[in-house]
Amino acid sequence: MLALKGIIPPMVTPMDEEGRVDEASTRSLVQHMLKSGVDGFFLLGTMGEGASLCPEDKERLIRTVVSEVGGRVPVLAGATEATTARTVANAQRFEKLGVDAVVVMQPFFYKGLNQQEVEGHFLAVVESITKPVVIYNNPGLTGIAISLSTLGRLAAHPHIIGTKDSTANFSYFMEVLRIRARVKEFAVFQGDEWAVAASLLCGADGAVIGMGSLAGKLFKRLYTAAKLGNVAEAVQLQMTLIDMFDGIYDADRHQWLTGHKEALHYLGIIRCPKASVYQMLTWEERHRVRRCVDQYREYL
Repeated sequence: MLALKGIIPPMVTPMDEEGRVDEASTRSLVQHMLKSGVDGFFLLGTMGEGASLCPEDKERLIRTVVSEVGGRVPVLAGATEATTARTVANAQRFEKLGVDAVVVMQPFFYKGLNQQEVEGHFLAVVESITKPVVIYNNPGLTGIAISLSTLGRLAAHPHIIGTKDSTANFSYFMEVLRIRARVKEFAVFQGDEWAVAASLLCGADGAVIGMGSLAGKLFKRLYTAAKLGNVAEAVQLQMTLIDMFDGIYDADRHQWLTGHKEALHYLGIIRCPKASVYQMLTWEERHRVRRCVDQYREYL
């Protein structure tokens, strides 16, 4: 079974002016991330605009990334839709496209699901494919919590190999690490940018952090420092990460996607900074992002 660890960034999806997947920019971004030392790719997550892309563009993105990566590191793809049946259909299609694992989040929009229904959603996907599944736990987006007892049962399934925890609840996260201690082949990844250093120092297997497709070098340095027990360096890099957030994403984090794409565009990695929903940045906002990029180039 696939064993995951390290820095597996949620890759943004490069688009052209019409909002379609830009294959040339996608290949360029893949190479940038590989050079930064990432340990895997997570496609079609929140940062990858998975909820916005049409099926054809999802397939085009996966084919392009799988081809460009060439088996050097694992490629994961987010299959989540508002219904279990559509999530299963995505998972089956993505498996045929050659991904190494499928990532599944709680169903979004329908917020009244009980824990039995949440568990059934994940198990339906697991039982429909032969590739392993990673749980993407994001109650802030879905409005549905995964209880620790539910997560514990799912973690024991041999084809569920890990979780990205985006609860922003460190107490819950520590309980997830306790679950991992009982389930030996279950990887725990932090998805909260403010808790990367603390999580790694406490034994997390890695991080799946939005800014990773831009600042992979920073995350690899942070990961290495934490795993070597260099607490002061890990904390210093964590503070640098938070400073970068203010510059790239703005102080209120509203430009988490447009600022990220503008930074990649400014670096010459992608051709167009278009996002599927958000408006393009103003002249002043673009220059704020570019000043931050210039300040922190050593980490990008």
